[in-house]
Amino acid sequence: MPPVTRKAKVTRATRRDEIAGRLFEIVERLLEEGSAFSEISVEQLITEAGIARSTFYVYFEDKGALMVDLMDRATQDIGAAASDWFELPATATRDDLRKALSRLARGYRQHGRMLAAIVEAAAYDPRVRDEWAAVLQRRFQDMNNSFVPQQKAGAIRADVDVASVTPWLAWMFDRGFYHLVGQGGALPKWALEGATSVVWQTLYEGTR
Repeated sequence: MPPVTRKAKVTRATRRDEIAGRLFEIVERLLEEGSAFSEISVEQLITEAGIARSTFYVYFEDKGALMVDLMDRATQDIGAAASDWFELPATATRDDLRKALSRLARGYRQHGRMLAAIVEAAAYDPRVRDEWAAVLQRRFQDMNNSFVPQQKAGAIRADVDVASVTPWLAWMFDRGFYHLVGQGGALPKWALEGATSVVWQTLYEGTR
């Protein structure tokens, strides 16, 4: 008698991640089609995802809990795009910086409508608001963790107070990229050049 091959058991975490990924794609598409996140119903989500209402509520308390998960996915992608800038080598040129910022702009372009939905949800859901604030704090810390060692190595200007500058740079890019490319448009050449000039002169001018 041939051996019985048993199917690997799908864990709760794996199942939740699979459903959340499906819902992420659905929400991004609906936002791109013009829906506001507040207008998207749980019924619409479960119908498009092909899951039962009970399944949705096994993994997500409500739409706010879902948004926290969606936020994590979008900001992870943007964080990965930002790593090209945060981890620029000491030999990087202004052109290298421009290319790194261009990748970051593409991340905002890809997830701009989701970021708008996050800001929308944060206005009325304290969980989303608190998590969004935590995301920004982690972004400041990631920048500091990258820039401080670079400054000690001489790759960033010695006269810059990195801890004071990074929140301004983070907010500048968050708001600037959101308005310029967050609704799906390409970043204008003049805007990319302007962003490159600001960062280059703030952090790197005279170090290479």
